[in-house]
Amino acid sequence: MRTYETIFILDPSLVDERFEEEIKKVEDFIKSKNGNILRIDRWGKRKFSYPIAKKSEGYYVFTLYESNPDLPKELESYLRLNESCFRFLTVVSEEEVEQKEKA
Repeated sequence: MRTYETIFILDPSLVDERFEEEIKKVEDFIKSKNGNILRIDRWGKRKFSYPIAKKSEGYYVFTLYESNPDLPKELESYLRLNESCFRFLTVVSEEEVEQKEKA
């Protein structure tokens, strides 16, 4: 299993309950694919440097999880189909890279 970081941006016009629903859906998706969530940080609403979908801000969520190498692609496909999600980015966690460099 590898450690991944995924940041996704939700539509800021959603009500607070909807933010939690969307985050819970992502959490459940990761768990359903045998992933292990290490941390979820809600960064809140932040301004964009340029408009995305005619919006000037978005609700940022950071997710740190362990999974098989197939899960990040599946998660990105899921987020791509989610109309409430503007953007997303998945990378291999730097913590894992640092541990491999030490070894």
